[in-house]
Amino acid sequence: MKRTYQVISSDGHLEIPPHGWLEHVPAKHRDRAPRLVSLADGGEGWLVEGMPLIHNGTNIAGGRQMKIVGASYWEPDGTPAPGTGGPVQRLREQDLDGIDAEVLFPPVFIGRYIENISDPAAYLAMVRAYNDYLAADYCSVAPDRLLATALIPVSGIEDALAELDRAARLGFRSVCLSHFPNGTTLPAPEDDRFWASALTLDMPLTSHVTIGDRTHPMLVSAAAGRYELPTTLMRGTVPPPLGMITSMLASGLFDRFPELRLYIAESNAGWLPEVLHAMDDNYQTFRDHFGHPLALAPSEYVRRHLYFGIVRDSVAIACRDLLPTDRLMWGSDFPHSVTTYPDSVTWLDKVFGDAPAGLRRAVLRDTPCDYFHLDRDAVLTTTPEPR
Repeated sequence: MKRTYQVISSDGHLEIPPHGWLEHVPAKHRDRAPRLVSLADGGEGWLVEGMPLIHNGTNIAGGRQMKIVGASYWEPDGTPAPGTGGPVQRLREQDLDGIDAEVLFPPVFIGRYIENISDPAAYLAMVRAYNDYLAADYCSVAPDRLLATALIPVSGIEDALAELDRAARLGFRSVCLSHFPNGTTLPAPEDDRFWASALTLDMPLTSHVTIGDRTHPMLVSAAAGRYELPTTLMRGTVPPPLGMITSMLASGLFDRFPELRLYIAESNAGWLPEVLHAMDDNYQTFRDHFGHPLALAPSEYVRRHLYFGIVRDSVAIACRDLLPTDRLMWGSDFPHSVTTYPDSVTWLDKVFGDAPAGLRRAVLRDTPCDYFHLDRDAVLTTTPEPR
């Protein structure tokens, strides 16, 4: 039976040991690369320049019982743990979970914390090596199901533009912004060169959770191998992308680039109705005090330009009449702690139970196909048989 897109996870992560992608780092920079070290009490952690030890745990839960520290990329028998193996293993995991393809975002810790590498050339070499590995060695096995998202460096506008162009030439499905293209946590005029180039290249833009913030308490505590109850209870209750969104609106970005779109993975969306109402109300109340009035209501910019990725956000579907459902995509967040793997189909059946069939089809297939330029009727790569 020919397989076509039915369920696309628009948020997965490539959490793998370093031996694959670090082989692409030039020899002169390899001693600055992150290192995976075995821990005395079991499992592994990462050593990254400028960072305390980063503990594996929530990043490679993979549907198993989660560990805060001491998780391993390998099972006791030496085989790769769920979500940490090669591309063929990943395709089999998609089959097990009932999904057809994944948009693959960078490793949650290493993708951000290599920004601490003090040598700009070495840092850029790490970013380029990761992207080279993703395009040449990993996603090339099934580029229609392992949807490659290139990491854009945070070392300034010239590096960002160069990697955007390289990503297009390497055939990436999208690019992921950790900072704004100028290399900081706030938009700047020089970013316009990047936005214009992305539109010319027709390259889909993404961010994971937000742009700019790598000091979020949950990210910091997870990397440090500790979870405090107050911080954990706050997870997801204060939407991380709000600062990014409001700064983009205030900068006039979407007036200058009315065709620009951005997908914010793992942002969730159940919070949107109240936030959009409050943004509009605040703007109307105080608008006479701004030096640059907006052409549209804040909520209208959000509805036109931003897409939101839900993971275990059943509220978003329950509140479907109050938010822009045509801007929603779903992701399993595999292999992270909140993943729905290996029971994603059961979870989706429950959440979409009384929702219109068209909404489920849009969130799981049509919207990601349109955004990432996928042919929804294409016959997909078959998972290789076990040897």
